Amino acid sequence: MTSANIPSSDNNLVWYAVYGSNLLKKRFGCYIAGGTPEGSKVEYPGCRDKTPPREDRPTSLKHALYFAGHSKSWDAAIAFVRHASSDALTYGRMFLISYAQFNDVVRQENARDVPGAIVVPPFDDLARGDRWPINGYRTYGLLLKIGVEDGHPVLTLTATQDDLDVAKPSEAYVKTIAAGLNETYLSMQKSEIVDYLGKTGGIHDAIPSHVLAGWIPAR
Repeated sequence: MTSANIPSSDNNLVWYAVYGSNLLKKRFGCYIAGGTPEGSKVEYPGCRDKTPPREDRPTSLKHALYFAGHSKSWDAAIAFVRHASSDALTYGRMFLISYAQFNDVVRQENARDVPGAIVVPPFDDLARGDRWPINGYRTYGLLLKIGVEDGHPVLTLTATQDDLDVAKPSEAYVKTIAAGLNETYLSMQKSEIVDYLGKTGGIHDAIPSHVLAGWIPAR
């Protein structure tokens, strides 16, 4: 299906659950309205429909958080979650956007142009199943449904492969995640953020706790 077949917006809504730098609303807004996130090296075109998210809420993912790969945008590793659900708790935030916007966001998450071909499953298929590979996409090439909220599917993205070697994220990336956690979880203290991130693959044994603490501002 080509971009000509995809409306710029529609009345079908999805929750996009994020857990990395997109926890920060201003950073996620670059995927919607376009722009260059602070600390990043990439300018995003934004969605064709630049309507802000209708709502956002904290959410949690029962998938372990880790850092791996190498992002040109951040010049270091980026966040993913493991494919299998577990007892792990990953702090997230979900944004209510249209199905068409979600398609445009997924394209940008994978360094693809907007507009472009549809890459997410047909909306009606989201009511069935819980995971879909996105053909030809490697970075965020697996779509997971982690629940349903207010009748809308809650969807997240992670790496196509589940055996990526963990790697260290950049200071700018970690600071953006920490700022997003502060913004999303108003009662979360600095010590809790340090403990949470310090246990993740890619940070644990790679970034000393005192260094990590220096990257995270106090409230």
